[in-house]
Amino acid sequence: MALADDRCIRPAPRLSAVASLRDNPIDAFVRIAIAEGYEHERVAPNELHVDLRGHFCDYDLSLSWSPAEETLSVFILFEGRVPGGRSDAICRLLSLLNERMTVGHFDYWARNGGLVYRHSVSLKGGASLSTDQALDLMSHALDSAEQGYPAAQYVVWAGRSPEDALSEALVDLAARQ
Repeated sequence: MALADDRCIRPAPRLSAVASLRDNPIDAFVRIAIAEGYEHERVAPNELHVDLRGHFCDYDLSLSWSPAEETLSVFILFEGRVPGGRSDAICRLLSLLNERMTVGHFDYWARNGGLVYRHSVSLKGGASLSTDQALDLMSHALDSAEQGYPAAQYVVWAGRSPEDALSEALVDLAARQ
């Protein structure tokens, strides 16, 4: 142990100083979007939107970095509102979907009547995000959306039960792969 450490005379880095020195994890996603030719928009220094093509539709992947909380959040908001009277069935479907997921989860936002995939990653303590981790976050979000979107469509527009909708969506996805 150094004398400076023993006597506590070495200045400790402040959180704001450490945060300003580390890379913004959003930059990793920008590099991926450029390399893969994805359309993207850097809305703010800590927010990015990336268009991902899926089998059933195109998805708007939103990424948000909170330096104060050191948390990276990933969102896919599904287009369209859930018509009245179907919210109970959608919530049951989301529960079934969430049981199958290893990371992230689906939510129903009653305020705007929308479905959303969400996942957050803590990068506390100065941890950085690798390219492999960023790719993994994007892959999990897209795979989850590819299961959730068609299942929700079956419930909302075809009037199927959540169990039947999930089964049909998984069969459709398997057939497209």
